[in-house]
Amino acid sequence: MPVVVTKGPVGRSIAEFRNTFDKNTIVPAKIKAALKALGPNGWEYELQFVRLAGLNQADLGNFRDMFADFIVPLKDRRAWAGSKKTAIELKGML
Repeated sequence: MPVVVTKGPVGRSIAEFRNTFDKNTIVPAKIKAALKALGPNGWEYELQFVRLAGLNQADLGNFRDMFADFIVPLKDRRAWAGSKKTAIELKGML
């Protein structure tokens, strides 16, 4: 049976593992993608935002504080704005 000789390392990278399994990488990336999808002037209620991001409420809740500048607290729920500028503008309307 012939021996296969390869040049360089074999196997997958740590970055690939992180992007596949590490919630500290995956969840913020999904939130950022959802914010980008909202656009700079868009906003959405949190329930719809969590669906847009492809997350569950628990995961979003664990990382919500990292994105506090994009959140508009309402009387009985939250809204997410696509940009910090839009969030400030929405907060000014309350």
